Order: sequence, then C-alpha cells, then structure tokens
Amino acid sequence: MMRRSLAIALALLCLAATGCGRAADREDVTAVAERFFAAVGSGDGAAACRLLAADTRKALEDEEQKPCRDAIGGVQIDEARPAAVELYLTNAQADLDNGQRAFLSRTADGWRVSAAGCTTGEGPPEDVPMECELEA
Repeated sequence: MMRRSLAIALALLCLAATGCGRAADREDVTAVAERFFAAVGSGDGAAACRLLAADTRKALEDEEQKPCRDAIGGVQIDEARPAAVELYLTNAQADLDNGQRAFLSRTADGWRVSAAGCTTGEGPPEDVPMECELEA
C-alpha cells in the first residue's frame, strides 16, 4: 500500500513539473516549426499555410487581400531552425537560430504556428511587447 501511494505521489509530482511527460509535445512543436520555416524558405506557400493557426491564416489573408498561399511570400520571415522550445499548457515558444522567435498553439489539428518573425522591441522586455511579422 505504501509503495502504491508513493508511486501515485511521484506520478502527480511528475505531472505538475514543467516539461515532464511533454517530450512528444516538444518534438511536435519542433517538427512543426521546422516544416513551417522550410516551407517558407522554399517558397511553398500552401505547405506553410497548412501549418498556420486558423486565426493567423485569416489575419494574413484579410491584411493582404489574397489567399494565404499567395500572401505568405510577401511576409518578411527568414528561414530558421528551432534552437530551443519552451512549452506552456497549450502554447509554445520556439527560439530560432536566427535570433527571432515563433509562437505556436495547440489546436484541434495539432500544433500550429500562431506568430512568426518575432523580435524584441526597443526597451526592457517587460515594457515592450515582441514585434512579429506574422500574427493574428
């Protein structure tokens, strides 16, 4: 009985710890970010748009007044690879090897890019929000 209680307590502690049991999410976020930036870099707008969150895709289409696959080529997003990934419940941040960041959200279709081409603004981070080339 004591071992079972200890096992349950350890399992609950593990679930409460950030990142514990989230290796699959971390891998999925990394893979989606890699595929998104590879699609942008190769000019495959259709593939890049399939990896966008629905509200981000709609915001891009509304702003550019054309389908996402045509509009995404006009956004100043540099090809990059995730260098580090942080997970937060249903959101993630990918720090990229070009110094920018991308943000992803977990959707019914899996992880999707919700913002990309993000850089810090002028001033302390707590006072100045990130500026993103692509966001909802």
